[in-house]
Amino acid sequence: MKLLFSKRSPLSVQLFISLLLSIILIILDLNYRPFKEVRYYLDTMISPLYYISNAPKATYDTLYEMSKTREALEKENANLNNLLLEKKTDLLLLEHLRHENDRLRELLGSPLRHDEHKMAAQVILADTDPYVYQVVINKGKNDGVYIGQPVVDDKGIVGQIYETAQKTSRAILVCDYQHAIPVQILRNDISMVAVGNGCSNDLTLDFLPNNVDIKVGDILVTSGLDGRFPEGYPVAVVSSVKLDISDSTPVISATPTADLKRLRYLLLLWGDQGVKHEGS
Repeated sequence: MKLLFSKRSPLSVQLFISLLLSIILIILDLNYRPFKEVRYYLDTMISPLYYISNAPKATYDTLYEMSKTREALEKENANLNNLLLEKKTDLLLLEHLRHENDRLRELLGSPLRHDEHKMAAQVILADTDPYVYQVVINKGKNDGVYIGQPVVDDKGIVGQIYETAQKTSRAILVCDYQHAIPVQILRNDISMVAVGNGCSNDLTLDFLPNNVDIKVGDILVTSGLDGRFPEGYPVAVVSSVKLDISDSTPVISATPTADLKRLRYLLLLWGDQGVKHEGS
């Protein structure tokens, strides 16, 4: 056999002998049981080598699956966080809508007199001029709004319409320097006029009778004497009663009942003038 596979033996002879031996081994392996047992023991002996040789690939596959799983979990976690944020935002919006709904319900049910025609409006702009106290609302001539129309909120008189456009209007507030409104003391019906003194200050009361019976805490309501504001709506609460030393006249201030610095929703009232205006 040594001579057969030596350098001197022809290559073709070596190839032929190798093929012949391979064929013989295959036949013996297929037909003789001892060879199967030998192969079984040989496979058992070298099986650890299979695991060792496959270990790098198995490790790579495991790490790859772990990375994919981690990436998938991170993506799923990010999606869940985004969904949670959206739901929280929806809850905030629902809370905001609930609050607005409550305010509208309160506003629509708040006027003292329920037999008047009224319309809800929203403030869309507040004047930034420090000496002008006006707001723009989202109702105009197309909605029947007219100049001089009373404007109220859920606490009382806010002011009146000053200018109108087709779809918007401008309302002057009771605290504006140009605004004056006839009022009366709810306790004793004594009449006077509440004049604006800037929204940072209380209203001042003019045209007071001598020895007027008025005290801090008295509620002032519309008297209806001007034919513009319906009678009986709250306007202000007396906050200060003093005496001018020079001429012994009373100096009285009153705080508006409406929250003029935080206006959002308002009500427009149609009085007698409004009915005439609509009919004309």
